Amino acid sequence: MIFPLLSFAQQKVVKHTVAAQESYSSIGRIYNVNGRVIANFNKLDYETGLAIGQILNIPVPENAPPVILPKVETPKIVTPKIVTPKVETPKTETPKLEPTIKAKATTTFGKTAKKHTVGKKETLYGLSKIYSVTIADIKKWNNLTVDGLNEGSELIVGYGDEDLKTVEISSIEIEEPKVVKKPVVKTEPKIVKEEPKVIKPIVKKPEPKKEEQPVFLENMTTQDGFDVKDFKGGIFKSMYKENGNNKEGIAGVFKSTSGWEDGKYYCLHNTAKQGNIIKVTNKANGKSIYAKVLDVMPDLKQNNSILLRISNAAADALGETVATNLSVTIDY
Repeated sequence: MIFPLLSFAQQKVVKHTVAAQESYSSIGRIYNVNGRVIANFNKLDYETGLAIGQILNIPVPENAPPVILPKVETPKIVTPKIVTPKVETPKTETPKLEPTIKAKATTTFGKTAKKHTVGKKETLYGLSKIYSVTIADIKKWNNLTVDGLNEGSELIVGYGDEDLKTVEISSIEIEEPKVVKKPVVKTEPKIVKEEPKVIKPIVKKPEPKKEEQPVFLENMTTQDGFDVKDFKGGIFKSMYKENGNNKEGIAGVFKSTSGWEDGKYYCLHNTAKQGNIIKVTNKANGKSIYAKVLDVMPDLKQNNSILLRISNAAADALGETVATNLSVTIDY
């Protein structure tokens, strides 16, 4: 599906109440909006972080699909049972010691935590990709409230399959003591208290979003509140295969939230197959990026004279700071 030509007036605002351990980035992933855009839209400092219960205004396209927020169930507390042992009165003829109550416990311990020393310019996003974990988990394990990292600090970046420590009482046995010819000795019975078990709520995560569709906006600054990063042509570079299809022409630009923080550059092309990787080179400065084909260009008048359309993040990586048409060569 391709969204039609939109303007700023065709956006809607959704209110979001901040929950525990939520950040600008995690909220942005729910609504497919960059975290810095949310901070700027609410006139807040991105580095300050958020407070639980804080209400944010989220700008989303008018025709965007509804967002399903994760459902959190209320934890259930199981009341512990106190086991009171029976005490028998010893007989004077054959004195016995009081029985001893023993509890057998099953103990399971998690594996040693994985740790990582933060290097220069490393980010939570980069560490999440290296160790195949989520940014939210890294922040939870390390009690982080902001996205910034300090160089040289040590972070927990994962655990083994069993990351909980539990102790369960599995059975109780009464051991009969041996009969001894001594005065009766009274021993206080031991009462085993079972700690209350807290059943953790199951958090249902929203279904993963499909690959985003472009939104066409003309005469718009490409950065649009995003931090510009150099991804050396983008992450699709390793998938590029040259097949001898070389052309020159004009490249148009469409707005996209992808590419600014993940290096995923996309394009629209009427000849290349969906999913193909196209090398796009700016003839003015020789810079190149590698863009993945999302779909064909819409049948619009402004697309009749151009070779392809690239995302505004890709245009910025090619050295264009304003979303205007640029002269390019393509290879695919």
